[in-house]
Amino acid sequence: MNDRCDIVAYGEILWDVIGGVPHIGGAPFNFSAHAARCGLKSAIVSAVGDDELGRRALEAASGFGVDTSGVFVHPNLPTGTVNVTLADGIPSYEIVRPAAWDEIEFHEIGGKEGPRAFYFGTLAQRSPVSAATLERMLGAYGSALVFFDVNLRQDFWSVEIVEKGLVHTDILKVNDEEMRRLGFAPELLFARFPRLETVVETRGAAGCRVTSRTGEAFDSPAIEDGPVVDTIGAGDSFSAAFLAAVLRGESLVAAAEAGNRLAGKVASRAGAIPNDL
Repeated sequence: MNDRCDIVAYGEILWDVIGGVPHIGGAPFNFSAHAARCGLKSAIVSAVGDDELGRRALEAASGFGVDTSGVFVHPNLPTGTVNVTLADGIPSYEIVRPAAWDEIEFHEIGGKEGPRAFYFGTLAQRSPVSAATLERMLGAYGSALVFFDVNLRQDFWSVEIVEKGLVHTDILKVNDEEMRRLGFAPELLFARFPRLETVVETRGAAGCRVTSRTGEAFDSPAIEDGPVVDTIGAGDSFSAAFLAAVLRGESLVAAAEAGNRLAGKVASRAGAIPNDL
């Protein structure tokens, strides 16, 4: 991109294999696709294999309007896959390793000024190579608004990884289960991490709770768009709509509403990035 990018997402591009059928996914991919749909100039930094799934992933990203110039095609490692099983619409994941996104290369994209916002999670930090690349990117994009969606997966995370990310974070998005597992409380996080401004806790059918350093704290109810089909990608869509609203200068209340509305639409349809939103 020659002009300034709104958002650069960092991390895994992979295929969720459900019932033997691959579906494009990975939280950063889902997020960047939804961000593009929300009107943002969206890019992703990742890696795919030099294989059919890798080519299909790049085509899918471009189809959603996501800039893939920062996606490395790995000559040796395969495009990532995840075996997904659903129980009452709730997914569980078996994340295959190694994968191309374990060795993401550094790409400084987003225009001369860098992106307005930068998104990352924990999963792509499971390997030293991609973790080191993330550290370089956080250094390069220090002036961007940094959005950290922890997305704890299997055992591919640690408290140390989460706390290291929080040092660079402006907006933290965490779900209620992750909040309990990590023992987080917003007031303690604000005390420990001076850059952190906003904590967003998603609560599934109960919507979300938003707490800011300035003392603003409120619950925002879920917005249903029909019966839940599956929740794959709902959290990623919430993050995209929330951040898009923040970048438009809207209030946290409006951002939470936007996030809940899009997440409700995604949860009422099959797949992470439904066509009929």
